[in-house]
Amino acid sequence: MTETILPIGVRSLSRNTREAADIGRRLLAFYAAVVIVQAIHVFEHVVQLIQVYVLGVPDADALGLLGYIYQFQGTEEWLHLVFNTVFLTSLAVVAVGLLRLPGARSLVPRWAMAAFLFFGVWLEGWHVVEHVVIISSVVANNGCPCSGIVDARTGVSDTILHFIYNTIAYAATVLPFVFVLRSRGREGAESTD
Repeated sequence: MTETILPIGVRSLSRNTREAADIGRRLLAFYAAVVIVQAIHVFEHVVQLIQVYVLGVPDADALGLLGYIYQFQGTEEWLHLVFNTVFLTSLAVVAVGLLRLPGARSLVPRWAMAAFLFFGVWLEGWHVVEHVVIISSVVANNGCPCSGIVDARTGVSDTILHFIYNTIAYAATVLPFVFVLRSRGREGAESTD
């Protein structure tokens, strides 16, 4: 008889738990993809910081790597809006999955889930609002200057500000993922004993 590997928190194979197991595997694969893609996005922001503060590229011309390839109206801001909207949607899918999947809530401590919901989902929602404001300036000016809400009011460069937004949202996204992976590792170790 073939042993079935069950996802997080699933102990038996009734029809409902088989469905939960399949959903759990798909959610974990999706979550892993979100973590990997956002890591690449954070790296893009690190590249922008290097461009500005090491290579001396003017802030408005520091577009990361992909920003030089994907420009519309002379700016990479459309790329940021689309990417961050997809990231926010992905975080919402992960949050709903973690909150609804049997067993998942017992794997992620409440404080870690609260950090994910606030510093991941909510902050990324604010980040998308910032990008909508930026895009409204791009449309009005047919390009930049295109400041957002916080950078316009505080004088903090958007290169630094958006690096901070992305780093905090990423850290909050990775936090529950680590707990899920640890649990899967423990379950795997228990099944080999």
